Amino acid sequence: MLATSGNLVVELGRWDIREDFIAEYLAAVDDGQKEYGEHRLVPPLALTALALGALLEKLNMPAGAIHSLQEVETRRGLQWGETVAGTATLQRPRRRGNLHFITAEYVITDHGGAPVQVGKTTVLVTMEAGVE
Repeated sequence: MLATSGNLVVELGRWDIREDFIAEYLAAVDDGQKEYGEHRLVPPLALTALALGALLEKLNMPAGAIHSLQEVETRRGLQWGETVAGTATLQRPRRRGNLHFITAEYVITDHGGAPVQVGKTTVLVTMEAGVE
């Protein structure tokens, strides 16, 4: 993790987007659109799921954390077999009452470093869940 201007940058990982991952994702979300397979397209929200999953794992969120907000902007489509990497920048946590708001902006880039998808996510954690 790196700090930039008071914010923390988290390396989310590098992923090879393979056919088996796409099949698992489509089954999990019950998406039967044939276009993904016919054109070897990566569903944009599959990338979002990778980024959010990696972020929650890196932050080691306590039980009871609530994913409350998600913004996504897809800059270009991906084909199966491409490799992407993700980073997230954590903003300072905010507190209201017994809730902590943890917001992160993420970027998923292609092999050349160009943004493929950018987004912002907010997770709520209660004091009872272990954050003080």
